[in-house]
Amino acid sequence: MTVDTAPNTGAEPTPSAPPRWRARRPLDVLVVRWVVLLACVVLAFLPTWVRLAQEASDGAITAYIFVLPLLAVVAAQGVARRRADELPIHDRQTDNIVGGIGLLVSIAIKALWLPRYADQYELAHLDVLAALAFFFGGAILMFGLRPVGRFWSVWLLLLALSPLGYRLVAIGLGGSRLAYAAVMVLLAGIAGAIAVGRTRRRGWLGFVCTTLSGFAVAALMLALWPQIDIVWLQLVPTVGAAAVTGVAFYLAARRGRFDERQPRRLAVPTAKWSPSSIVVAIVAAAVLALVPPTGPHPPWRHRWDHPGRCRRLLRPPVGFGRIDLQQFDWVRAFFGTSATLTRQTMRADEGNSAWDMRSRPRTVVVDVLSTTNRASLAVYPESTLYRLTNTRTSQPLTIDLGRGVTGALYTSVSDALLLTWTKLVFHWQRGDVFQRVTVISVDNHDLDAAFPQPMPSMASNLGTAIGTFLRGNAISIDDDPEYKDRELLTTFGTGLVRQQWALANGAPR
Repeated sequence: MTVDTAPNTGAEPTPSAPPRWRARRPLDVLVVRWVVLLACVVLAFLPTWVRLAQEASDGAITAYIFVLPLLAVVAAQGVARRRADELPIHDRQTDNIVGGIGLLVSIAIKALWLPRYADQYELAHLDVLAALAFFFGGAILMFGLRPVGRFWSVWLLLLALSPLGYRLVAIGLGGSRLAYAAVMVLLAGIAGAIAVGRTRRRGWLGFVCTTLSGFAVAALMLALWPQIDIVWLQLVPTVGAAAVTGVAFYLAARRGRFDERQPRRLAVPTAKWSPSSIVVAIVAAAVLALVPPTGPHPPWRHRWDHPGRCRRLLRPPVGFGRIDLQQFDWVRAFFGTSATLTRQTMRADEGNSAWDMRSRPRTVVVDVLSTTNRASLAVYPESTLYRLTNTRTSQPLTIDLGRGVTGALYTSVSDALLLTWTKLVFHWQRGDVFQRVTVISVDNHDLDAAFPQPMPSMASNLGTAIGTFLRGNAISIDDDPEYKDRELLTTFGTGLVRQQWALANGAPR
């Protein structure tokens, strides 16, 4: 047995030097990681941000997506100020696995899931969900799972309001601009509660103060400027109320304290420096940037000559007469308070053997949607106006209707009713009003044939969307369509367009 006989000098053991990555200034480390993460998010989804900006400039409500990061900053700074010292993270294996899964989910949403809902791109904006998944996975790679998990309430805040969920809630509240602002104010109240919620009482008080002040500001703005852009109603009451509430709570906490406040030390990042994590995030961003953007071109981006000023009713083409007229007021919650939806039922004056074997006069319905909010026509495609349960739709055919107007013709097969509807859809601008015209025929030529009825169908169509996600597009696409009424609708649509121009040029009514 050996005994250590070295003399005890009484000197303290020399502490080992900190790791190189912790020896750097915390600010430098944080700046590098944040710059890399944000640059990857912006470049990987650049078409998405450009498309959202275009929609916002055209009057869509998706501008709120640019407001959400501001609310997240307000909430996150409150969580960060309550942060306790954390032990350093040396083993980044778990971080790399979870962060990599987040990046793969983002790629899967954009490359695989998004194309399945191309016709509802602007309604659902699944690419925004993909961007959030990428940001979450990238944050774990940059900062570690444990620090990112500390901000779980902020992540739930960002995830809570998808574009589709935002519209569903706002439409349930009436669909007015005040309703859209109210939903954002409630979200701002949650951000304010997170920011000041050191205790449950402070959290509820912060929520109440933020929502009350936000509602007051939104109501005042609408009273002073009734035509104010929706972007300002989403930005000013929400971010302003949350920020003011946070400052007020901070000043209240400092009330009566005259001692000089000690400056807060910037905490050293706990996650070990990992160049491989940065490389993985950059590679994933490059892959996402190569995925082609999805979504149809907005109809208002095409330019047409317009058939004169907007009229409430369309003039029937030669050889047809109007036999019925219906109005639907519910469209105002979707397309604006001045929007209208009119259904005109028209029947041929005489039978045509090319359209019916027994030369019976054919009946069609013409649904005319008029709105001054041009962005809403792309947000709510024509299919959202009708129930799609147990319905299969064909690929559209392009039909030239003359006068520079181009229509899309497709069939919808109802397996429940054993009917096939053929639809001809086209858009045009008449003055400052944008119109979507949908001409519908049915393969049942009897006088009592059933036509699809316009009705709010976003909630009912979610079942079809879930089925498409689980089973693919096969359940909603007709791969072998029969365009039986192509000639009928082409002739009718061409005559309908010709009559509107004739009426605009002074033809007698």
